[in-house]
Formats: sequence, structure tokens, C-alpha cells
Amino acid sequence: MAHVDDVLVTDGSSTDDTAEKAAAAGARVVRDGGGGKGRAIRNAIPYLVGEVTVLMDADCSHDPDDIPKLGAPILEGRADHVSGSRLLGGSSELHGGFDEWARLAGSSFITACINWRYGVRLSDSQNGFRAIRTELLRSLPLRARHTTIEQEMIVATLRAGRKLDEVPTHEYARKAGSSHISVWRDGPSYVLSLLRLML
Repeated sequence: MAHVDDVLVTDGSSTDDTAEKAAAAGARVVRDGGGGKGRAIRNAIPYLVGEVTVLMDADCSHDPDDIPKLGAPILEGRADHVSGSRLLGGSSELHGGFDEWARLAGSSFITACINWRYGVRLSDSQNGFRAIRTELLRSLPLRARHTTIEQEMIVATLRAGRKLDEVPTHEYARKAGSSHISVWRDGPSYVLSLLRLML
């Protein structure tokens, strides 16, 4: 397990032997019964053991070799929470179609609102690839059940007065599965979450 001492996989009732393959590769597996990405992250928190936690998606769109780059600002004492930025590092997925354009535009709008409200200069508030001090993650009052967990984590970090940073990371074309985010179905939940986070 390059770059990390422990791997924890949250399995939401998958039917493709994810849990078995992960365990066979040496990972610890937490089964959460499904219910969304935010719920999966929140359910995994009690099982975390390291000083720094790295969150990444399981579709191979994130490069594990970027983990040291995400962790460096934390280990050097310059940040408590570091988010990977697709705007700085590029994306092989967010281009080519209307849905992709709408997702990128929506993400950029949300990031601009967070920057305005909290006086920061982020470029990507929605990337799931991030590193965070485990003690901070345990303390954040996270409520999101789905993918709005990313923006909620950033705002909760800022509200706690902790240091936030971002580094360029590239998002590769996913090797498995497809995005479950629908601009039309999920857009309202992002807007409602944003409004709550702006108060």
C-alpha cells in the first residue's frame, strides 16, 4: 500500500465483489448499507486510525501517486485540510457534453459563492480527492448524505477557523461505473445545501 499505512473501504451494498476484493488486497472494509457518499464518509469516521485521512473515489479517477502532494501541507503544518483541484490540475471527465459543462459551471458557481462568503480563494470545492487531519474530520458537524458532503466539509473547516489549502490534482476518466450525479435531479439539493452553508 504505497503512500499510506492503512486503507479503509466503505462498501454500500455493492454487487460486484468490491468488499471481498478489497479485503483480499489488505484493506479494512466497512459496510454501510448504501444511502449516499456523505453517509458513507460519516459512517467511516469512527474507524479511522491515522493522523491524516485521505479521501478518494473508488472509480480510479484519482491518482494515488498524488497522495503525498495532498498530505504535504498538513504534515508541514501549513494546513489542516487540503483539497485537490481539477481546475488547477485538469480533468479528463468534465468536458465534451452539456451535462459535463453544467456540472462544471455549477461547481464553479458554488466555489465562487464560498469564496465570497468566507473570504478565501479556492478553485474547486467539489472534488472528492482530499486530505484532512483526522481529529478535524471527527469534529466537523457533517450532515450531508450525498455528494454535497464535499462543500459541507470545506465550509465546516472554515467555520472552525482551521487552515484550508488546495493543490493541483488531475481527474482521470473513470475506469469503472458512471457518475450518479444528475444536474436536473441533484441540482436543487446542491442549491439548498449552499444556501444553508451561506448563512
